[in-house]
Amino acid sequence: MNQYRAGRVIAIDGPAASGKSTVSRGVANALGFRFVSSGHLYRALAWGALRDKIGDPSNEDSVNTWVTRRILEIRYDGKGATLFLDGEDVTPRLSDPEVAGIVSRLSAIPSIRDLVNGKLRDLALTHDLVMEGRDIGSVVFPETPYKFYLDASSAERIRRRALEGVVDSIDERDRLDSARAAAPLIISEGATVIDTTHLDADQVVQEVLAHLEDIGGIS
Repeated sequence: MNQYRAGRVIAIDGPAASGKSTVSRGVANALGFRFVSSGHLYRALAWGALRDKIGDPSNEDSVNTWVTRRILEIRYDGKGATLFLDGEDVTPRLSDPEVAGIVSRLSAIPSIRDLVNGKLRDLALTHDLVMEGRDIGSVVFPETPYKFYLDASSAERIRRRALEGVVDSIDERDRLDSARAAAPLIISEGATVIDTTHLDADQVVQEVLAHLEDIGGIS
């Protein structure tokens, strides 16, 4: 395990609408682990950037100046995680279309990724986690033995977003996430790849749990 981690981390990566969040929640509930979405932290910061009207979210200089003054917190209660930015609960704003429109560009900035990765690693010092994102197994916790990569066809992922009523440019986000210089979306070494195109969430959860049982160390 790496130097940052005391608890166990199950890393579930993949592109937008591949089923990461639903599956990760299901796995966390089955195991009694805490669920955390790295994407939610990036969305919280994206909402803050819109709130503070920082301008171009790709402008590294302005983003670096802005993010040094931000206080990002994850608080857990019996209902799950709540995200606070500068003391304000931003959880209800994470799915705003405007947030989705800039989150990939903002999350490509190294200072933003450093802030989020630090929060995720701090959380793992005291809790067993199921963590979903795009670089959990490759960058945030590269040495965890519990790595998964979920994928689905572009058409299926677009269909899922439409059913959720979420406005999201799947193809554009794929391009941005895969092409960025800082922690691009990749299949991390040792990850178990699951194609979720023709599977429902419960089936994927069971597949993940079965693989964890085969690996051992999770009970």
